[in-house]
Amino acid sequence: MAKVLVAYFSKSGNTKSMAEAVGEGVKQAGGEVELKSVGDIQSPAELVNYDGIIVGSPTYYGIMAAQVKEFLDKSIKVHEQLEGKVGGAFSSCGIEGGGSETTNISIIQALLVHGMVVPGFSSTGHFGPVSTGKPDQRAIEECKKLGQRIVDLAEKLSG
Repeated sequence: MAKVLVAYFSKSGNTKSMAEAVGEGVKQAGGEVELKSVGDIQSPAELVNYDGIIVGSPTYYGIMAAQVKEFLDKSIKVHEQLEGKVGGAFSSCGIEGGGSETTNISIIQALLVHGMVVPGFSSTGHFGPVSTGKPDQRAIEECKKLGQRIVDLAEKLSG
């Protein structure tokens, strides 16, 4: 059974709602999930205990929130220890066209530097789910699919 961390920062609650939907997808795929605000992650050493790490952030100026960046910056302490694990990203934004895709890409860049495997999506948000404001049904479904996809890929890679 794949163990997945969904780490997020949420000020308005929109990104947290997305994180909960991602977690639901992990469970639907038979995985074990832990949802944590990035501020509640005590040590980067915790990250090595997961098969998958999915990171969510609100969009600030087209990139991840400072709290998420700080979390990822601290993860340097486990550099090379996350290689081969599966990662993903999701984000929310206040306006359509406000930079959610570039936020996802900024998260994905950090995951790739760790040597993580990050799947793309051909028929939905290519870089991971995005939401404008409160997540609608489309965003919720895409979040669930992200969680499922990470579990499926993590199990294939570990098998």
